[in-house]
Amino acid sequence: MNPNNKYFSITDYKSVEDYYDTKIEIDSREIAIDLNFETELTNRSEIDRVNKFIDSISLHNCRNQNIIKEDFEKTVSMTSDYLGFYIEELEEEELAGIIDTSNKTIDKRLLLLEKLKLIRVGLYPQASYFATFDYSIEIDGEPCNQLLVINTHENGTLDYITWES
Repeated sequence: MNPNNKYFSITDYKSVEDYYDTKIEIDSREIAIDLNFETELTNRSEIDRVNKFIDSISLHNCRNQNIIKEDFEKTVSMTSDYLGFYIEELEEEELAGIIDTSNKTIDKRLLLLEKLKLIRVGLYPQASYFATFDYSIEIDGEPCNQLLVINTHENGTLDYITWES
């Protein structure tokens, strides 16, 4: 593997595939990483930017956790709506498998907020945003298909938050 391609096996910058994937470990959790190109061309500088971003994913994840908490506090909040979905849709028994539902002093949404986990990072070095961070809540040890998604620019600043399934 080319030493400049730390995470992906890109051998020819003039003929890249549109999709590459790998896994990395962050905070003792395996995170899926995928790299997506819009064209068949890339260059060493673009790959260096991708590698640098991946090297900093833990930092970006911490920043995103703060963004998620700030969004949760807003009157109109994608995060609060996302968490509310689980409160409304899950049976009490399922919800109790995720959070302490007997705790009446803390809002269930806040308890669920603490259970959000990063499960995937998609990288798009040729798009208007650079990265997509997918967060999910696990039920029975598996991430749900409902995702709270944080899209960021290359420097890690927020582009937007959305909810996808």
